[in-house]
Amino acid sequence: TIPWKTIIVEAIAIVVSILMAFAIDTWWAEKKENDVEHDALLALHGDFMASHEQMARVLSSLEAARTDFAHFQSFTSAELVDIDPETIRRFLTALVKNHTFDPVAATLDALANDGRLGLISDDQLLKQLSNWRRGLDNIEDISFELRTESVRVRRAMERHGGPFHRWRRSLDDLEVLQRADGETMANLRQDANFMGTARSHQYALGVYLAELNSLAEILDS
Repeated sequence: TIPWKTIIVEAIAIVVSILMAFAIDTWWAEKKENDVEHDALLALHGDFMASHEQMARVLSSLEAARTDFAHFQSFTSAELVDIDPETIRRFLTALVKNHTFDPVAATLDALANDGRLGLISDDQLLKQLSNWRRGLDNIEDISFELRTESVRVRRAMERHGGPFHRWRRSLDDLEVLQRADGETMANLRQDANFMGTARSHQYALGVYLAELNSLAEILDS
């Protein structure tokens, strides 16, 4: 007689073992994907925290430059002649400000380049990451305009024979501060062509600042 009972039991055991193997493989694959997603989210969080800190510093720096330029415009020539070195430093910084945001985007770039971005299961987060990436691309274009305007201001300063053509180092360089006196600042303020160039730079700075604030809202979300 054919041992049907034994055959059936063995067939069931084989089917069950195959299904269990598939289930284990599926579980293991999902676990690896979840582990990758978890590691990616931790790395993204670290990058965004670093970017947030840097953005706060840049926003503060740009807003201070806008305020200092407004003060520079409000001073009379007589007042500028008598200003102290610290005020000169602030005014010079404001006139050529090109401090731009350099985000930490290594993790996001790596995920996008090797196709692992799709492992992130949160659709809302993916949308925010996409908005962040577009915002970074947009602000990079604007930062180029700001740097260009800053160079134009520096070149316009050279007509007044100051130390401005030597700005290859920090504005805190003592030799620069010693040669940039109040009389030079007054001459700059009286030069209509220079002030036109300076205002163009401030306009570019304002556009950059507005865009950076928009980007900050994305980052905060």
